[in-house]
Amino acid sequence: MDLIKIAFVGNSENFDAYRKVLARFNEDVEFSGAWFPNDKPEDYSDTEFDSLEDLLAASNAVIFLGKVRRKLISDSIKAFRHIFVEDYDMLMNAEVKYLSDLAVEAKIMAQVSFPKIYFWGIEDIVDEYRAIRNIFFNREYLYLQQRQEPDIIPEIMSSIILVGEDVVRASRTVYPLISRRTEMQIVNLEFVTGATSSITGIPVGFFERHELRIIAERNLAYIDLRKREWHSLRPAKAITGNLIKGLAGLPEVGDLEQFELQDFIYSIKENSKPFISLTEIVRLHNCMKLLDD
Repeated sequence: MDLIKIAFVGNSENFDAYRKVLARFNEDVEFSGAWFPNDKPEDYSDTEFDSLEDLLAASNAVIFLGKVRRKLISDSIKAFRHIFVEDYDMLMNAEVKYLSDLAVEAKIMAQVSFPKIYFWGIEDIVDEYRAIRNIFFNREYLYLQQRQEPDIIPEIMSSIILVGEDVVRASRTVYPLISRRTEMQIVNLEFVTGATSSITGIPVGFFERHELRIIAERNLAYIDLRKREWHSLRPAKAITGNLIKGLAGLPEVGDLEQFELQDFIYSIKENSKPFISLTEIVRLHNCMKLLDD
């Protein structure tokens, strides 16, 4: 595929950001226009389609922005169009398995946005560590931020991506702190491979922390996701060798939209699986069901 013709369906606060990023890939990408089922950006002046059918006829890839009906996504997949979904939350229901199977059958690329994972460098960590056995996430918010409950969905999704398998057991423990409306969460996950992940979210920390620790095969890592520092401990040649400490900073992150769309475009051109596909969203959905049971 020489030129990827990408269109937008819907609107969100990131509309302009995604539009600007697409312009940087002008050798590979052509913006074919947009269709707005609901609200239209006030300053939009490019090509506007009257229907999804018109948009699909002029495009071979679609970016869905904001809250859109899932039927629009399934209709696009059935038309053999590659898709990028900005709002993962609208996929979190039983229908996501149908959409995932549909995308596999249609042999199209289906990517889902999760910008925090790009900011945390999870993609680089996956490339670095094989056979991960244990994952430990610790997140503490300053009490002054008045956060009543920590959002640990990105940590759960990161664990799923790092292990690359299905969650078979999941438990959540909630502790009221200071008041009944302020809760600490501990989530434990066990994967089909036997790997585990433990995620702690504390909304009343004295300091702001965001840490990731990994135990892999002959490899230990500590990553400060807030400071973007990466420490690694590895045996030298033999298990009895001295541990070598390495320190590296995670790559600089510019526009997160560029990382995501770059991955989307590369996947289409190289016919390779996107970093965060519908398969991972199916795993996340199933994991959340286990936690809610």
